[in-house]
Amino acid sequence: MQPLDKSCVLDLLKDAALEKVSIMAFVGNAGMIQIHSGPVHKIAVMGPWINILDARFNLHLREDHIASAWVVKKPTVDGLVTSVELFDAKGDTIVMFFGERKPGTHELCEWRNVVERVAREGELCAA
Repeated sequence: MQPLDKSCVLDLLKDAALEKVSIMAFVGNAGMIQIHSGPVHKIAVMGPWINILDARFNLHLREDHIASAWVVKKPTVDGLVTSVELFDAKGDTIVMFFGERKPGTHELCEWRNVVERVAREGELCAA
């Protein structure tokens, strides 16, 4: 696990949209998990909200509620899978982002590249 500057979340989503990298977004609570798989297109900031405003997917993320962000590399039978995971002040998961993939396939190199670049740029900004 590698800490990620929480201000990098907007760049992550914008870069995924710009580079047409399909993502998976997992958002849940005690009763359910909602999963979006596919590209994202329209990323908009409105006050403290980072929004994905696509025809088939909407996400409204309160940036000021993100207490921590992490790049996580998880071993699977298909190789390492990279996620960006956001947590609130209580340590509860807000959302987990992955590159879109199906079981039996490797992670998208394009996703890994976006995450690594955003993490690297975040380190430079934080320094």
